[in-house]
Amino acid sequence: MGVESAAGLAVAMLEEPAAPPERPREIVAALGEQLSADVVLVGAHDEPLAVDGAPFKYENNGVNERAWQISHAGPIFNQPLRDGRRLVIHPRRRFLLHGLHMGLILIFIAVTLALLTYPITRSITARLARLKAGVQQFGGGNLAARVKVEGRDEVAALAVSFNETAARVEQLVQSHKLLLANCSHELRTPLARIRMAIERVSSADAAVNTELARNIAELDALIGEMLLSSRLDAASGVDKPEPVDLLALVAEEASHFDCEASGATVIVNGDALLLRRLTRNLLENAQVHGGGAIDVRVERAADEARLIVEDAGSGVPTQDRERIFEPFYRTAAGTRATGAGLGLAIVRQIARAHGGGIEYQPRAEGGSQFLVRLPIRA
Repeated sequence: MGVESAAGLAVAMLEEPAAPPERPREIVAALGEQLSADVVLVGAHDEPLAVDGAPFKYENNGVNERAWQISHAGPIFNQPLRDGRRLVIHPRRRFLLHGLHMGLILIFIAVTLALLTYPITRSITARLARLKAGVQQFGGGNLAARVKVEGRDEVAALAVSFNETAARVEQLVQSHKLLLANCSHELRTPLARIRMAIERVSSADAAVNTELARNIAELDALIGEMLLSSRLDAASGVDKPEPVDLLALVAEEASHFDCEASGATVIVNGDALLLRRLTRNLLENAQVHGGGAIDVRVERAADEARLIVEDAGSGVPTQDRERIFEPFYRTAAGTRATGAGLGLAIVRQIARAHGGGIEYQPRAEGGSQFLVRLPIRA
């Protein structure tokens, strides 16, 4: 029974007419035992008429109605009687009502729940971090990247979906590369037959034959670049690297363009044929779009070799400098600007296959500078 209900029943018994003198003390004692509380029956002038339990301060705060009050002794319940007396009840188990104790209990519950749930949340966040790392590898170009499937919850289902999607994307890309390589290879057969037919059929107009031969040669060169680009895409690096004197190789290629190469002798590990193609494409690009290379040099900086090719052309607009290394990129105007075709794209592929890269920088005097970085391996 609650304090309010017990107090109401006690008041009804205390207000019974013709009750014996010892009756109030009995009621107060029974009420204190039942509620495990300190109880006092106060007279009209605040004098104690009957007491049960430990003494406590029950000063009158001017409240003459049935209500809980906060006193120096803690929470007390005040129950007035019709004849002016008051029944004051002081629960001994006040800690349940104390705000500080309730706060400590809530803090203890929160800490307990945190300790119990930490291993679970830590496991989930760790798996999400591994899943994120796998997605970043895949987004970075590693199409073979997969994540480990752990558990049987939603995170595991997400990992399974990612692996399945990555496998399909990798298969589509490989199929595309294989199709491109096969088409490029097969195109060379009818192209060779067309060349032979033109050579056999004489034309009265020599200019027509010359133009046809030039177009066929350009088409054959483009097919060769497509085959090389497909092979570089499929390869993860250089198959059989060997020591290459970069300065000697660059000087030999530059001589075909009436240029001289200068710099330091640097030995790199790589594919000599691919490095020749890289150098040749840079020199051809300078000749077509910059009027020829004006400076070709090889430098050594720390643990890398640098091949620098400069020209005095019109340069590349700022908005196109990051995209000139994309295959068949054209400017917004649609003209055949620097970067059109596969020449610079193949340069970047060869540099990356050797663990390096290429970047474009404008010359202060006007023109372009292409800087190829290649690591020097022991």
